[in-house]
Amino acid sequence: MSPRNVLESQQSVQASLAGRPAAGCWKLTTGKALSLHPHTHGVLQIAQGQVWLTLSGPLADFPGAAADHVLRAGDRLVIAPGQHVVMEAWNPSGHADAVAFRWDSVVAPATAQSASLAARDWECGVVQPLRDLVHALGQGGRALGAALADVAGAGGRFAAGLARFALHRIAAPLQRKPA
Repeated sequence: MSPRNVLESQQSVQASLAGRPAAGCWKLTTGKALSLHPHTHGVLQIAQGQVWLTLSGPLADFPGAAADHVLRAGDRLVIAPGQHVVMEAWNPSGHADAVAFRWDSVVAPATAQSASLAARDWECGVVQPLRDLVHALGQGGRALGAALADVAGAGGRFAAGLARFALHRIAAPLQRKPA
């Protein structure tokens, strides 16, 4: 795998099984950058947060085709095949909010797109947050299990120390008694 972070490589198994480009909802955390090299026309839409992106590629001679952009929630950008997009979560106020964005390939007819847009809206609005919740609950469960194991270990060490202390207190007077 190449060292750059490419959208197609992030969902390569699902996309290759479905025979379609990697499309859907994605998250980008603060401090991370993402590089996109689309092979088909597509639309990048920001669902949450804002990004700073640099667009370059074969259409650089068109006005605004090779430039830096700041996209906010609701903004869309059409990207042609062969163009290169590098984007980063950007928040000048310093909040560490993750960015949610959607990548849609523009290869389906308009009638099929409305149904697929509803499905993608469902995925972005319900399925992805549910996946995030399940992931967070799993992490919380693992943390709780580790904490309980630590408490049990500390309780065992306390019981062993208490037993040693009691034996020392009982054995010391018996050793001092004259026979």
